[in-house]
Amino acid sequence: MKNYVKQLLRTPIQSVLIIVLIMIVTIMLTVGANLWVISDRLSQAYGDDFITIGTVTQKPDTMRESSKWDAEKGDYQIHRTSHYNRYATEEDLTFPEVEYIVGPEKRVYWGSYTPEYVHADDLIRNSVDEYFVIVAEFSPVEDCIPNESVKIRITKILGDAKMLEGSVVWFCDHFNRYPEELKADRTYVAEISLAPWTHGSRWEENGDSNKTLEYRPNRVTPSLFTPEGKEIEDPLKMQDIYEVTERFYETEAGQRLLAISNLVAVYYDTQTVVGTNSTDLLLPFYEGSAWVCEGRYPTQEEYAQGSFVCLAPREFAENNGLSVGDQIMTRLYYTCSVGNDTFSFLGLDGKLLSPFEEKSYTIVGLYDYMQTVTGIGSDELIVPLNSVEKKTENYVRFGAMADENTSFQIPNGSISNFLEISAKHGVDNLIYTFYDRGYSALMEGIQNLKNMSAALLVMGMIAAVILTLQISHIYITKQKRRLSIERLLGVTEKKCRNISLAGILILLLLGTVSGVAAGMVVSERVDIEDMGQEDFNRKYSNLGLTAKTEVDLSGQDQGDLAVSCMMGGLVLVLGIGISGVKVRSILKEEPLYLMEDGMAGK
Repeated sequence: MKNYVKQLLRTPIQSVLIIVLIMIVTIMLTVGANLWVISDRLSQAYGDDFITIGTVTQKPDTMRESSKWDAEKGDYQIHRTSHYNRYATEEDLTFPEVEYIVGPEKRVYWGSYTPEYVHADDLIRNSVDEYFVIVAEFSPVEDCIPNESVKIRITKILGDAKMLEGSVVWFCDHFNRYPEELKADRTYVAEISLAPWTHGSRWEENGDSNKTLEYRPNRVTPSLFTPEGKEIEDPLKMQDIYEVTERFYETEAGQRLLAISNLVAVYYDTQTVVGTNSTDLLLPFYEGSAWVCEGRYPTQEEYAQGSFVCLAPREFAENNGLSVGDQIMTRLYYTCSVGNDTFSFLGLDGKLLSPFEEKSYTIVGLYDYMQTVTGIGSDELIVPLNSVEKKTENYVRFGAMADENTSFQIPNGSISNFLEISAKHGVDNLIYTFYDRGYSALMEGIQNLKNMSAALLVMGMIAAVILTLQISHIYITKQKRRLSIERLLGVTEKKCRNISLAGILILLLLGTVSGVAAGMVVSERVDIEDMGQEDFNRKYSNLGLTAKTEVDLSGQDQGDLAVSCMMGGLVLVLGIGISGVKVRSILKEEPLYLMEDGMAGK
């Protein structure tokens, strides 16, 4: 053993170089193995923290043109609207090969008539300007044809906004190419609404240099659709303006105007209710611009079972003294699938629509949202879709699938597969937009991490084999003469083998121990944010909106001691194993032959 140590000391540069090479190989294996463990840990730890949803927009089949008279421009204006030969349904997205976590839903919203509650718009309901539509009896200030702005005196209001009675306002039958003459000594009635800009000679002669609002008549007709999207024809042919005669309000047209006169009160006492199968399918909640600030979200079981639970706006709850656990009454009386669109609350019977479903919900959470958020209605309640039985009753406005009303949830990482399946089924009139909270970016970084670790492991293993073969050559094969002398001097084969392997073990231990330590440090210095995760945190997390839902990737880039020691042990086993096989094969030969081979090699 002493002789072997002396042999090592006589070649200190070579021994140090061998130790350094062992350390480098160990570092490569340690870092490679740790990066693989880190990447696997990331994918397993955060797979459930990401949600992949898709939204759907149906492309129109054609664009249809229609013309409408514009009195201010004195010409017909061309309007282009989307036309669909058939509206896509959830069944069109039901592919046998696709596994949905939450199946496709085309959401609608319902109007709930609840005058017993204080609603957000109550603060402005007594403002004259906010009564955008009223039913009024009026007379023109002078005989006129209302093909331009003319002055009328409102003599009576049917319904609210009584403060307008006696007011003189500008009026124009704006969209009628050939309006009839109005007589100053007669009384007329119409549903009128505010519209921008006065115009015409009378307004110019008035000397008012500022553009003001004018009132325009509206045709009072229902806007009802079948659940398939076909508009239901109005059985009554209505006019825009009627002359008030002695028995006019006994006519069908008069009854309609009386019914619709309560429209404003009903509008301000209506609360929006939205049904869904998962809160995450609502983009404002998914993106973090809306969030539950008190209580909890409905569970997936509550959504699936159609439980009578709901999320209520914080401001609505405060205005009505409600809190988590309280009940909210709903009276659903219309269904709509298009936001920011006008429609009538009138039924085919000429009366205001009546509630078709009434029930109370328990508040399980109060939510708040950013002021700039879109896609959330005033005082909007969110309820499980399955809690509403008559989902398509009194359909007042129908629309195609769009990002804001149609969505689904699929497993993370399955976007490409979904698109391939959709293309195979020939659904080419639907546009998909996917959101995964940065899962794709994270997985790309993790895959880069795995690729790097695989490369280091492969290169490290190759280098380890080459290096251990070289070690066995230097300290075993080239030491045949020494081994033969020791054998001729009576040293046993076992002792010669142990002495040789002990020296190699010392070199391997010095290299692997330092390599494992250095590899652990290097592994912890590999910043996963450099793999794109810093951009992920800023762009896709909800930090600054609702920090509770931010995915924290810190602390997951720590090396694993057991894995590192395993890599060091692998180098040790490989080195001792190859050297052991080599020394056993050499010691089986006769010592004199070893002496001759050693002299020849020398």
